[in-house]
Amino acid sequence: MRVAYFTAGTVGAGHLVRGVALGRALRRRGAAVEYRMFGPPVPYAAAARDDYEAVRIAEAELRDPTRARASALAAALGAFRPDLLVVDLFWAPLRHVLPLPGCEAWLLVRCCPRAWFEGPPDTRWEPRQFARVVGIEPHRHAAVRETVEPVVVCNPEECRPASALRERLGVPANRRLVVATHAGVRGEMAAVAAGAETAVRMDLHAADALFPLAEWLGGADAVLAAAGYNAFWEARWLGYAARTRFTPLRRDVDDQAWRLHVCSGYAMRANGADVLAGWIAGR
Repeated sequence: MRVAYFTAGTVGAGHLVRGVALGRALRRRGAAVEYRMFGPPVPYAAAARDDYEAVRIAEAELRDPTRARASALAAALGAFRPDLLVVDLFWAPLRHVLPLPGCEAWLLVRCCPRAWFEGPPDTRWEPRQFARVVGIEPHRHAAVRETVEPVVVCNPEECRPASALRERLGVPANRRLVVATHAGVRGEMAAVAAGAETAVRMDLHAADALFPLAEWLGGADAVLAAAGYNAFWEARWLGYAARTRFTPLRRDVDDQAWRLHVCSGYAMRANGADVLAGWIAGR
């Protein structure tokens, strides 16, 4: 079975990380699938991957039914010939590309504005294009038909030893290690690390960045992070939320302040990536 993952996200690395999370979960399960991710070019050298195919996402082209079917995106997906297409939040670029021959489509939905599922006059939301619309965090939306726990890039037993980060950074065991993490827009690290002059800044924009970073953070005494989807749910699932200071950053299609206010008491019971992998393996 061929499984494709598509995202059109360009702000931060979160959309890519969810694709990596699903791929890892499929491997954990031993699912007999060929898996490939598709989306816009990734602006982080450290996050370059062989299983990610960069494609042109041209809004004007994809909003035109005729041009969309001949677009680079349609060609890339058509060449892969997926049996299942998993779409991360951004349904609109595919409105005039779907359906693909012999391919079922699922849509993953995190916190987003209610108007997200409307679309402009030439690109209206069409729920019948998706066999499943799956909420991946505790955020109610009328378009969501079923939910799973949040999707996290790894599980606790897959994290690196607590000493690994100190060894990588050359920080001795008797020195407090505070890490400021960032995988968003350039220049936002200052807000995330505000007031922590001694914090080690780990920005995905750096050429030597660790990716994915979540599996390294168990060795930090304190973590400073934005309240984006991945950073927030990784900290809760992997056990370092209590020693993490979250700073909500403004996003057009995400509400980090809502996540921090509403979800801080939520107890995850599973990794949603593993649940999705189980659904896929059982098709």
